[in-house]
Amino acid sequence: MKKHVLVWLATAALLACAWVVTKVTLPDDAPSAPFVTTAQIGEHATARNLVVTVTDVHLADRVTDARGWSAEGTWLVVDLEAATGVTQDLSALSFAELTIGERTFSATERGTTFARQDLVTAVPRAGSLAFELPDDVRGDRATLRLGVPGAGVGEVQLDGVIDLPVDLAALPVEAEVLLDENGWAR
Repeated sequence: MKKHVLVWLATAALLACAWVVTKVTLPDDAPSAPFVTTAQIGEHATARNLVVTVTDVHLADRVTDARGWSAEGTWLVVDLEAATGVTQDLSALSFAELTIGERTFSATERGTTFARQDLVTAVPRAGSLAFELPDDVRGDRATLRLGVPGAGVGEVQLDGVIDLPVDLAALPVEAEVLLDENGWAR
């Protein structure tokens, strides 16, 4: 009887240890996952090779640019200033996504936007990113994620990203928003 109790206790101890190991083990993609910096509107945020200040966020029924392009729909416009922090290699703002629940939206390249804008080290450039969204997300919460690629082994990976939480329900809906022209920040 004593032997059976010891076997059961040893089994329970091993199962508890196995459970702890599974809880503290990092996911398989952890070595290649980017470092995340969380930012707020108006706050200067830095990931390793990206420095961003989101200056304003707008929800609009129509967007236009200085060249006359326009589009109607549900648009989230993000005004920002950005620069690289370390090097100009691979320095385009090529990663701009908005996640709402399980859905992810990329910044549009239509019109004159800041999408894929080349950045300069320590000298901020300014512009607007625009995301065309479905109407049913106006009351949701979203996360804007910005990044520039870093050199990975055999492929380009993000080494640091900046996340900005956005409460779409708290934003007033504007009839029209003019996209900022791409240029040097003031």
